[in-house]
Amino acid sequence: MKNKFFLLFLIGLIYVFLSTTIFGDKKLAPDIIAKDIYGNDFQLYKYKEKPKILQFMKVYCGGSIAPNTVKQLKQLTKLYKIYKDKIIFVTITLASCPTSDLKIIADELGIKWTFINDFSDYKLDIIKAYAEYLKKLSDPALIFINKKNQVLFTSNYCSEEELLKYINSILETIEK
Repeated sequence: MKNKFFLLFLIGLIYVFLSTTIFGDKKLAPDIIAKDIYGNDFQLYKYKEKPKILQFMKVYCGGSIAPNTVKQLKQLTKLYKIYKDKIIFVTITLASCPTSDLKIIADELGIKWTFINDFSDYKLDIIKAYAEYLKKLSDPALIFINKKNQVLFTSNYCSEEELLKYINSILETIEK
């Protein structure tokens, strides 16, 4: 009996090792179907031909945003200008206060890509769908997705140099 248990344990261990090292542990990113802050329809899976960067952030009452989130948004704004034709950028927030005007925030920070408030429909479906990733991350949280809609990387705030490494990695998957 102990031998069977040990054998099953060993097989399970080998499977986990092989699936994460040789085959990769690439989970399919949940689809996002929502309206952005301007009322435009958005669906993540519609953009099958492009990799995606999802940036999750908190917006506090009065429109206050954490300093690292502001820095990350400024970096993303700069990189968006370079990669907007190659990568889909999406920012998702949970802003429940009526004093948080997301259109003003988008304008002040130069956010020209899709900006979604997951609280606007009171469902929190995007946050729930990505909870597996978000529970391990802080504000701001970044999720990098290839054109096959597989999550390749997750990160908290990262430097522009690190962002470029992630971007180059998701762009390289286009050619493979």
